[in-house]
Amino acid sequence: MPILYEFRTEARPDNGLIEVYDSDAYLTDSEAVRQSRDTVVAGTGAQIYLHSLQGIAPAEVLVRVWDGPAPADRTWAADGERSAVLDSATGEVVIRAFAPDIAGHFQLPRPGVYDGRVSWKGRGAAEDHQNSLRAQLATPEGQRNSEEVFATHREILESYRIDLWWVAESEDDEDDE
Repeated sequence: MPILYEFRTEARPDNGLIEVYDSDAYLTDSEAVRQSRDTVVAGTGAQIYLHSLQGIAPAEVLVRVWDGPAPADRTWAADGERSAVLDSATGEVVIRAFAPDIAGHFQLPRPGVYDGRVSWKGRGAAEDHQNSLRAQLATPEGQRNSEEVFATHREILESYRIDLWWVAESEDDEDDE
């Protein structure tokens, strides 16, 4: 199955949260956010929430859109994965985090409902890295040299892959026809 489109960005999680959503579905769903804390990935259909264990270093987000169900990627040793659905009636997808607020946006090959698989790796390493930063900043030397301490903790350790493939028209699209 060929990849139709690929989009990569970096996002610094806001309170451990990265949001991926249809451009018209920008209001955060508190229940899905709570669920993502237990399951790493949660969604509402038009939104996918990724729960990070840190909030200081950027995380990498890779979205791949396939021509059909995405094959298993044996070259990427993920720590875990979950199924997801993204219903994008507009076809425009936004990735939002704390810094930058909008980490990126892209146009899907066509609007509609996409089945997907979200996989991740490096969450534990990112959490350890953040704990190390906090410990260093708690020392008098770390407080004096905080810019240097932050600079040494900007490495990307956490990655998320979102593989999507189109399965149906959005209900919103069908109502318009």
